[in-house]
Formats: sequence, C-alpha cells, structure tokens
Amino acid sequence: MDKQAVGKALLDAAYLEGDFVLRSGKRSKYYLDKYLFETDPRVLRGITYELAAIVREELAAGADYQRLAAPELGGIVLGAALSLELGIPLLLVRKQSKEYGTAKQIEGRYAPGERVAIIEDIVTSGGAALMAADALREAGLVVEDLYCVVDREEGGTAAAAEKGLTLRPLFTSSELGIKPKP
Repeated sequence: MDKQAVGKALLDAAYLEGDFVLRSGKRSKYYLDKYLFETDPRVLRGITYELAAIVREELAAGADYQRLAAPELGGIVLGAALSLELGIPLLLVRKQSKEYGTAKQIEGRYAPGERVAIIEDIVTSGGAALMAADALREAGLVVEDLYCVVDREEGGTAAAAEKGLTLRPLFTSSELGIKPKP
C-alpha cells in the first residue's frame, strides 16, 4: 500500500461525521477514531510502514533515537508497531504515575541523556504528547521530535514548537481532504 492508499484506508476505517468533543475540549464536525484504524491490521500495517519511512529519513539525516515513546493510550499501539518495525526500544508514558507497584510514570528501560522520539496518533492541540514530552524531559531524556499519524492543523504544530518539538505528521487533515473548520 502506498501513502495515498494508506490515507484512503485510514479515512475508510476511521472517519466519522457528527458532533464530537475532542480531548482538547474543542468541538468538531468530524472525528478520526484512532481505535478504528489502530485495531485494523491492514490499516495499522500501512500506517506503520509509512510512519517508519519518515522516521528512517530522519535517522538517515542524522537523528539518533535510542528510544521511542508513546503516551497512553492511543499512542501505545502505534509505538509498539513502530518499535517492532524499526528495532528501537519503546517507552510507555502514563498520564500520571501509577499509585502501586513501582509507581512509575514512564515504563521501560532508559538512561538520562538518551534521545527519544514521541509517537502519537492524532494531534489537535498536542496536549497528550506535550505532557509526555514534559515527563520524559523531567526524567532527563532529550526529546525534540514528535511523530503523528494525523495533524488536524488546529494548533498542534505551534504548540509543539513552543515546547521545542518538531511535529512530523504522516498526514495533515488537508492532505486527507478534510478541511479544518474555523
């Protein structure tokens, strides 16, 4: 499946119209249900392949990631798929530290100073990914890149830049033929 076919498959699997409240609190006439594309093996395989190609381009250009990181819950399936595809270990970032066992917010092995790329599904305002970046940086990790499947083009790029992150989307809403509503 080429990138255009992946975009079509993503829309066929996950594009919904209606009245939706997004994680950011914004209302939207459309919704990309990440769980519909992340649980469809054919679509997930295509997304993983195309997203891995973007990461490989950055690696070839000099990026050096020792870890990938995925915020719970939506980014975890993508992060795991990319970790397998790229052979780069994965960190899981909880919204908050768990209150039992090891009481960790970041799951997985890492060492301060390692470079980490965040993997996210849909970016609107970037909230979950930016919280994950903060947690990773507090743990001493270097985080400069944020990869996502779809940038809804509703402020996520600017919010990421304000936090010192470069947003690298597989698709923007416009590329998928979805026009952001003001």
